[in-house]
Amino acid sequence: MHRYVVVAAPGLPRSLAEGLAESLGAELVWAEHRLFPDGESYVRIPAGLEAATAIIASTGYPEPTRRLWEAALLAEAARGLGASHVVAFMAYLPYSRQDRRFIRGEPISVRAVLSLLASSGAEALVTVDVHKPASLAWFPGPVANVDPSPAFAEKLRPLLGAAEKVYVIAPDRGALPRAHRLAERLGAAFDYLEKHRDRVTGEITVKPKTLDVRGAAVVLIDDIVSTGGTMVRAASMLLEQGAETVVAACTHGLFAGNAIEKLRRAGVSKILAANTVEPSEGVETVDVSRQVAEAIDQLLETLAGYEQEKPA
Repeated sequence: MHRYVVVAAPGLPRSLAEGLAESLGAELVWAEHRLFPDGESYVRIPAGLEAATAIIASTGYPEPTRRLWEAALLAEAARGLGASHVVAFMAYLPYSRQDRRFIRGEPISVRAVLSLLASSGAEALVTVDVHKPASLAWFPGPVANVDPSPAFAEKLRPLLGAAEKVYVIAPDRGALPRAHRLAERLGAAFDYLEKHRDRVTGEITVKPKTLDVRGAAVVLIDDIVSTGGTMVRAASMLLEQGAETVVAACTHGLFAGNAIEKLRRAGVSKILAANTVEPSEGVETVDVSRQVAEAIDQLLETLAGYEQEKPA
């Protein structure tokens, strides 16, 4: 029987590490780590990996640059220990929002990140709800972008209770597919917010493109909440327009600074985030370990197929 080992990197939420290992039927090993006096990272995998499939499980927040580098070091260490396959699972993929050169002279940061992981020994990559799925094409091997909507729907159903009208709304058009996936699982309508300028006064308002939110329970959904500005403005507008309640949901809850406090002041009734980063106080956690395990299972089948296709 083939051996699978989840190597949990520094910063990975314990609930995600343990849930992933349990769902995969894999061993769980926590990487040893420390910082040298000069700031360099030291990591070590305290287990043998000969002929095993190693899943380097990490996340990119907080300290994204350090966490990324430690994941790369662990992938290289797994190769050195004789792992037959090395899969990089980066729950929150850092630098994913810099997927093009916005200004001349800038890097395409996510491409550099994916190149680093691949060159360090990772032959496959798994992440959760990446900012732009198309950017994963820069990874040279098999990839999986995990859809967290099943886990969010399961968490939201009891919170929404007997609400007669439930809408799932994205803060912009780019996030509409995310709202669509969640709405399908909740049996709800979905929409996105767009700006409207009054032709007489010039005043700008933000409201759903087609839906009237009066009396509705609204779920605002996005992939990343950092400072919370976008979500705060959206929640305030929706409540002003008559929404009964607004739930703020995001896959990756970075919640920089006083983001949670701002969301509360804006009137949101609940804040939900996946356990892709360490949960924040006052936020309800959505466990995505089962969805991640299913994606890794499928990816391992792909790797096995590649192995069989190799010429003798």
